[in-house]
Amino acid sequence: MTAWPVVLSGPDFTVETDIRLLRWDDILAEDMDLPVWKRLPRYLVAAGDILLSGTFYRYALAYWRYALFAAYPMVLLAVFAALAWSVPALPGLFGLPLPGGLSLVAGLALFAALVAVAGSRLHLTYMLSDWIFARDMIRRRRPAIEQRAEAFAREIAAGLAADDVDEVVIVAHSLGAVWMLDAVARVEAAGSPGTPPLGLAGVGSSTLKIALHPAAGWLHDRIQRIADRPAIIWAEYDSHVDFICFYKNNTVEALGLKAASRPVRQSIRLSRMLSPHTWKRFRGNLLRIHRQYVMGNEQRYAYDFHMIACGPFRFADIVDHGAKLPGALGPDGALSGATTPFPEPAEDMPHR
Repeated sequence: MTAWPVVLSGPDFTVETDIRLLRWDDILAEDMDLPVWKRLPRYLVAAGDILLSGTFYRYALAYWRYALFAAYPMVLLAVFAALAWSVPALPGLFGLPLPGGLSLVAGLALFAALVAVAGSRLHLTYMLSDWIFARDMIRRRRPAIEQRAEAFAREIAAGLAADDVDEVVIVAHSLGAVWMLDAVARVEAAGSPGTPPLGLAGVGSSTLKIALHPAAGWLHDRIQRIADRPAIIWAEYDSHVDFICFYKNNTVEALGLKAASRPVRQSIRLSRMLSPHTWKRFRGNLLRIHRQYVMGNEQRYAYDFHMIACGPFRFADIVDHGAKLPGALGPDGALSGATTPFPEPAEDMPHR
């Protein structure tokens, strides 16, 4: 866990925020550090699991673009395998066939070279590791994941138990949304230690990547526990240009859960956060687009990661009145200069 204080000031407000980064990158790094001859078989097992369990079909039903993302590494490997098989056979078309042993060696060498080149340039290394990790999380095969979720729960509980905070807001990106729901459900199961409002923001969430697998019933239970607590302010943000989220899917509804509440789902335009020039520079980079949820805005918009994390507005107000966010501060950054001020707390509409 990494922590640091942030102080945000305007002409007529000051906000002090204690940022706590709940890190799990080191666990995924274990897979990234595997040599390819170890990583590839583990990926093939994970891919087979996704296919044979029917999970890939569920991805396609939930959001067809996510199915394309899931299929990408397998298709890429299939293309490489086809090239590795066919290219060494080309001399045979001209009456100069390679000896069987040499042809095999040449094919394996070509396949290894293609995988090595694609590892960084086509993000194959990341993709293989991502699905290896996902299977371990789905089937709860890795003790480090369980231990880290418990550590996250303790950190969240400590924040809720603090007597000097106005609210606790957890922003979780992509697969981090699964960690968020797991950890918060553990806190709730143990009895929430404090009374500050708790807000959950799943941005570009990949929760359904795990939850749609038949072996992920444990995650359904976690989600049910949170959804049965309407006092928890839970919002999910997605975008149609993001292939790595489940666009227009409300997690509770997608899983068919009967719960007291459900997250507020909001679709946003990631391009509206940036200048046209900046957006044009990386609009074809799917991973970069996916990261935009937790990067800075270049212009005011109804979604702003840093406003959620450090701004002067309560998370509940941002969820309920996000359309007013661009004008909620004046040109000089003052609350008093707002063109679309948020309503006073007594006027807030229910967020569920």
